[in-house]
Amino acid sequence: MKKTIALLSLGLLFFACKKDNDSSTVEGSKEEIVTENNSVEDEAPFFLESFDWTKISESSSEIGAFPYVTAPEGFIIWKDGHNEIAKNGMTQFSDFSKMIMYNGTSFYNAEGKKAELDFAMAEKKADFNQFKFDKSVDEYLVNIGAILLFKGQIPNEFLKEINKVDDYTVHKYIQGDPWNSDPIRHYALNHKNGKIMFQVWSNSAEGEVGVVELEGFKQTIKAPTASEMQKDIDAKGKAVLNINFDTDKATLKPDGIKLVDEIFILLSSNPNLKLSIEGHTDNTGSVARNKELSTDRANTVMYALAGKGISIKRLKASGFGSEKPLVANDSDENKAKNRRVELVKF
Repeated sequence: MKKTIALLSLGLLFFACKKDNDSSTVEGSKEEIVTENNSVEDEAPFFLESFDWTKISESSSEIGAFPYVTAPEGFIIWKDGHNEIAKNGMTQFSDFSKMIMYNGTSFYNAEGKKAELDFAMAEKKADFNQFKFDKSVDEYLVNIGAILLFKGQIPNEFLKEINKVDDYTVHKYIQGDPWNSDPIRHYALNHKNGKIMFQVWSNSAEGEVGVVELEGFKQTIKAPTASEMQKDIDAKGKAVLNINFDTDKATLKPDGIKLVDEIFILLSSNPNLKLSIEGHTDNTGSVARNKELSTDRANTVMYALAGKGISIKRLKASGFGSEKPLVANDSDENKAKNRRVELVKF
């Protein structure tokens, strides 16, 4: 397995359409999709960081509104919970999430607006018509210009590698049940109105489609000022800060340094204030590493303040790793909220 990953990490230059005994592309397609061979630090080493859409012909087909897929005749789309029909045509919706795409040799994180659609027969007692579902969805996607990246089963050893990040990573970000023998299909659509990726899965009992309209993550967390920290400490006894550090390190980034400057102003303006600096992480990585990392980051902030002239007697530092999340670690946005430093008055 290590040898396979090393070869992929070092030698893979293309996120391309693949066709062999286990996977296939749209018949007659000659598209080749080139990406940069950069691995994502907190993911498995066979993840690619970018997708070259210039290698896919742009489509101007009529695709309607998001999520661009509706139920074929004789089928319904369930609302989340599967107890009634989804009125908006989506089982689940997220304004920002991701799907992990696969092309037969490598993976790519497709991030943006996401919908998950769970299909069933309109007649409750009718057996699920898998052939009709597959033919309807796949032909529709091809007709609107989507390119089939992969059809088949992702190797279980690759899925296990992905799940080292989080036991539920595969479940959350790859549609259907890729662990079993039922084939999956992954598509890319370069449309004049946006870049869209689809995942299709079915078995003899149900069908699913995942859709992501790609867009960059928009950070909505703002760095507080010293006066805002003061208000939080007066009201709650603590201030929660999202101080930015280098990935898997305790080195402050430039905006993190600016935030430490604001903490210095807070302490300088309140000579009797004592602060416990408490580091927290998301649940990516091991428990032991997260504990160590959060402690190191809290110490970085403490000693940066001491270096500016704040008495060390007014400060203490500790790390809690991922033990005390503010929110569930179920999305990139929520994980960003959990990666934090809290200033607790003592």
